[in-house]
Amino acid sequence: IIGDVDYKEIKSMISDKFGAWKKGKSHADPIPDLTPNVSLTEINFIDLPTATQSSISVTNNVDLKMSDEDYHIALITNNILGGGGEGYLFKNLREEHGYTYGAYSRLGSDRYGVARFRAYAKVRNMVTDSAVTEIVKEIVRIRTEAVDAEHLKNAKANYVGSFIRRLESPQSVANYALNIKLNELPKDFYETYLEKINAVSASDVKRVANKYYKLANTRIIVVGKGSDVVANLEELGFPINYFDHYANPVSKPVFNKAIPEGLTASEVMNNYINAIGGRDLLESVNTLVQKADVTIPAPFKPQATIKQMVPNKYSMKMEASMNGQTMKLGGMSFDGETGYNEGPQGRNTLDEKVINDLKAVKGIFQELYYSEDQLELVSINSIDYQDAYKVKITEGEKVLYRFYSIDSALLLSEEEEGENNNIISKNYGDYRDVNGIKFPFYIDIPSQKLEFNVTEILINEELKDSDF
Repeated sequence: IIGDVDYKEIKSMISDKFGAWKKGKSHADPIPDLTPNVSLTEINFIDLPTATQSSISVTNNVDLKMSDEDYHIALITNNILGGGGEGYLFKNLREEHGYTYGAYSRLGSDRYGVARFRAYAKVRNMVTDSAVTEIVKEIVRIRTEAVDAEHLKNAKANYVGSFIRRLESPQSVANYALNIKLNELPKDFYETYLEKINAVSASDVKRVANKYYKLANTRIIVVGKGSDVVANLEELGFPINYFDHYANPVSKPVFNKAIPEGLTASEVMNNYINAIGGRDLLESVNTLVQKADVTIPAPFKPQATIKQMVPNKYSMKMEASMNGQTMKLGGMSFDGETGYNEGPQGRNTLDEKVINDLKAVKGIFQELYYSEDQLELVSINSIDYQDAYKVKITEGEKVLYRFYSIDSALLLSEEEEGENNNIISKNYGDYRDVNGIKFPFYIDIPSQKLEFNVTEILINEELKDSDF
């Protein structure tokens, strides 16, 4: 119990409430063993065909306890490598190269000495191999070069400041007391904490980096889109072992299969049109209304309503009910000539590029209107363990890729390059029949952490110009 309390009074209250409790039998869990590191550094690759980013973790197991002499040095060493915005990793991968929004590291400790080190980042597919190279480069740097005196000074100051701030929290003080008990630390562990932090030298940092960053015995774990990244990873020279989503070893997947001779993108598109209902039925749709429950990173679940009218009128509104009131979260509307985005801060007119893209839309089902010179059959890819034809679609300056299942001909996923070269992907599933037309009732936009679960679809309902 931590806080502004009277010890004798609290002790009396505890004795009164809990004094009758009998001591039970202690349960001794087996002490875990430290798993040996790999004999030689290797890449462990998990294929995620829908990934627009690669998740990279350079990791090895370490034997480090809070009671070890190296503990305080390890804190400073990790801060210098990847503890935040001033770390080697962040400065390199984010600021110098622009590969990622953030790159960090963590050097763990454990009461039994069963912990691990990892340096990690999420990067664009096209720079996965380069990011691995730069992460390894910074680990080599901290192992071989003396840290700059100013950088070391700042790392210490960061820990001193955060330690002092944490002392203001009763919860932190309670955790410190618990740490001393659980980790069998000396009673003055936190009294001498700052002294030991300030005593760390550049040579200490280099020694600890060499001791715990096992660069020759490291797993470089990469989760990403194999068809985009594996060929370049193979050029790095590390052996690559492949695993499924449950960490079971598997053979190297076939990332690029041969396209059947004579097959064209137009045929793939026509197969899709036939699979969802046929050209005549699709062309008979003049209006479309879709309602969906939306999952977002928030403690509430909004509802979205999307309305379309041929050739190119479109509106989307998202609302949520909270405490009996309806809250407008945002939306977009286009009446065929102009439009706006709407959010909590008000309305903003759509920019010229977006308006021109929307004006170019020819109908609700765009696949009906693509010409042969807009389409290119690129490859066969795996999407959620289904083989799919990858079709490149060029709409003026805009380029997108759509993936159509080889077995069902249905659209499984699409990709479009957004701002800052980021790839925005959408995944489609749970196709259901509505008036003879198959629609996806599940749509996932991973980069925005959005999921749409369609609840209702209305075809050829009367819509008015005011709806847009």
